[in-house]
Amino acid sequence: MKMLIVDDSKAMRSFLQHIAGELSFKTEEAEDGRAGLHKLIKNDPSEPFDVALVDWDMPVMNGLELVQTLRRNPDFSAVKLMMVTTQNTPERVMAALEAGADDFLMKPVTKESLEEKLQILGVV
Repeated sequence: MKMLIVDDSKAMRSFLQHIAGELSFKTEEAEDGRAGLHKLIKNDPSEPFDVALVDWDMPVMNGLELVQTLRRNPDFSAVKLMMVTTQNTPERVMAALEAGADDFLMKPVTKESLEEKLQILGVV
């Protein structure tokens, strides 16, 4: 299984990468939505990403914009998208789901909470 971690915090990317490794995921990371989009576009199609963990608040391209962009492109329809963020108002959750996010995970993240969400998405 392969995971893309898109977050502007290096510490958060490292933390999520560590947890993902414990769950047997190969990971790549990106520091903003545009860099994440670039990784997805340039990725070897023989080894597609199964899931992307996307922060909301990032420079250049935020997480919501990334989700909207990916969902407009059928090439990425199989990638499960999970918003992982502190933005937890009902309006934000609804906006993310309406944009095409498959699920929503509130920070702070634990291994157990991430694993549970990934099970719900059917990727572990």
